[in-house]
Amino acid sequence: MAISRRHLLRTGAAAATAASLPLPFIGRTLAASGKIVAGMEAGSPYDTFYKKHAAEFTKASGFEVEFISIPHDNIRQQFVLDALSSAGGFDVYIADQVWLPEFYQKGFIRDLSGHVTDADRADFGKTAIETVSYQGALVALPIMVHNCAMYYRTDLFEKAGLKAPPASWDEYLDFAKKTAHGPAGIWGTLIASKQGIEASTRLHSFYQQAGGDLLGADGKPTINSDAGRKALEFMTKMVFDAKAAPEGVLELADMQGMWLEGKLAMAPVWPYLYSLSKEPLGGKFAIATAPGLVNPGGTVYSWGFAAASGAKNPDGAIEFIKWATSTDMLYGFGKEWLNPVPRASSIDLIGKDTSIGDDDKAAIAAFAKSAAAGKSMTMVPQYSQLLDILGIMNSGVMSKAMTIDQALADGQSRAEAAMASP
Repeated sequence: MAISRRHLLRTGAAAATAASLPLPFIGRTLAASGKIVAGMEAGSPYDTFYKKHAAEFTKASGFEVEFISIPHDNIRQQFVLDALSSAGGFDVYIADQVWLPEFYQKGFIRDLSGHVTDADRADFGKTAIETVSYQGALVALPIMVHNCAMYYRTDLFEKAGLKAPPASWDEYLDFAKKTAHGPAGIWGTLIASKQGIEASTRLHSFYQQAGGDLLGADGKPTINSDAGRKALEFMTKMVFDAKAAPEGVLELADMQGMWLEGKLAMAPVWPYLYSLSKEPLGGKFAIATAPGLVNPGGTVYSWGFAAASGAKNPDGAIEFIKWATSTDMLYGFGKEWLNPVPRASSIDLIGKDTSIGDDDKAAIAAFAKSAAAGKSMTMVPQYSQLLDILGIMNSGVMSKAMTIDQALADGQSRAEAAMASP
């Protein structure tokens, strides 16, 4: 299953709207002594993986697991409805990082801080723990921590005399120009700009790579900032001045398609692209950390397990989360799905596993290194609104409907209104 942040970041309806909807996926009597109910996204890699291994948890803990698999478009809504109705239909559930600040602020999920050792925190790493921390609480434990890594064509780099991936924005721009071949239909890279989550997350990464972010330490918006200006100037320079990336309001599907067709030399994309690239591009590509102006990496997101505050079996929920995010389970999850692995001890096991190919090991290690170099998304309930604002700015500037000055000023105003709303 190819997962993009477009897919992962979708949020359901607001709680007030959701409260009037039915509860088709929630069982009110399933959570009982000796059993836990786990909410999962239907058809997702984690749904498949944890169902497959559930008997191991039961054998180790004594708790049986009842899985409720919910279609993606309904999943957030169902968790909100269960919490608002005090139905107690879930003990534990898969959670997108974007939901965590709101869910914890509203009392939907529990603080796990007292159940995680210092050794476990260190094993997950600083950035991974930041993605599940809010207001001093550890509100989930991660199973997948990821950002957009830099995929690059080793054969095109070799032809251009380039021996390593770009380590800075200057090199990124220079390498994009050197690997772009108009007559051959190959571009150095692509700048996503179609209004939506994908382009918004790219712009957020550029803000962080330029040394800034969406909010300051005081929680006030910093959209109209030096970092924001440098981000937008870099994007426009790549497309309009250097002509190293195609013009047009483009999105993830364009980047993915052009990459798989061999028409991009560099593509900052989510980890799912690795498995898709293996057949068409063979051994002609590698993966590195995206370069920055000040900071490398780019915005980091996670999926993890949260414990429902209304759980009927709170002890079982904690045991499930500890098991599901253990070294052995995350090693198995990474091996089976070739996805980012957030524990250092799990990555160590993957490195020692002779049944895993060297290319796959290198990819998993590269994803972990990329995520560790980045910064977490902005942990506020209004994050989705801030992404919407970035989307307006991005598409406005890259379509030339707005100047950079106009986009920064408009974005700042919108962000201030968003953060001021209850």
